[in-house]
Amino acid sequence: MAVPVVDELPHEPYRDGTRDEFRWRLGVRPLDLADWFVRGPDAEGWIAEKAHILDEHHDTAFAAIPGIEDEAGEVAEAIVTHLRRRGDPVELDPSLHPLEAASRLVAEDLVLMVERGGRSVFGAGSVCFPNRWDLRSKLGRTMREVHEPVALLNDQLGDPVDGFLDRLRPEQAYWRLGWGIIDVPDGYTPTDGSGPVRPERPAPDDLYVRVERETLRRFPRTRALLFTIRTFVAPLPVVAADEEARRRLAVMIESMPDPVRAYKDLTTLGAEVVEFLGTGTDSHLT
Repeated sequence: MAVPVVDELPHEPYRDGTRDEFRWRLGVRPLDLADWFVRGPDAEGWIAEKAHILDEHHDTAFAAIPGIEDEAGEVAEAIVTHLRRRGDPVELDPSLHPLEAASRLVAEDLVLMVERGGRSVFGAGSVCFPNRWDLRSKLGRTMREVHEPVALLNDQLGDPVDGFLDRLRPEQAYWRLGWGIIDVPDGYTPTDGSGPVRPERPAPDDLYVRVERETLRRFPRTRALLFTIRTFVAPLPVVAADEEARRRLAVMIESMPDPVRAYKDLTTLGAEVVEFLGTGTDSHLT
């Protein structure tokens, strides 16, 4: 289930900022909707892998609460309109749930938040490339509840995230970035054991940098909120060939508190990765 591995990441969020102390950041930026979904030389490979995962592991890769076809339909129609405007002759498969049908047209994973009982909850997801999380456990949960497993995130960003999402209007759209170090060149890494076998003790030069580009957009008719997640994977040695990227990666890893290192699977590997990157604990970003 390998996905396209790139030699150059289009985004490098670990370069951003100047800090010696780790903090989660919301880091949202205004999105030009012309760039809602991104292509790139690896896009077709991700789309093909998506189809394989949805066919072979559907119960792991797609889930939805009952009664969200209206919200999913509004989102699916918007995605088709966007793709056709950029010249892609796409069609939705009417035999599928609208969100799944739309997700098969793009390289991005899709997560849909819907309003139920006065709360915004996780209504559906077509998530073929989860970074060690379980899609079905998120259904019906608020964003704060979804983020509970992420070490320190609610402590540092719970209120800002809730406030930002409450204020988000259909005429606005945003994007943000996340990153991590992974031990397999795969996007499909769920928690149910159906993903690739993980190496018992990978060497740092066998690791990969995973970057996720997320977009956030609310829809006018149903008030649904769609998150798209586009994943990029590059070998750690390739990323580390750039001196500034290598230095900043090392400082970011060193600055992580122990709970964050554990969440990012860097409890045992973190020190080895920093040593591999060649930057000691006296490093500082300037």
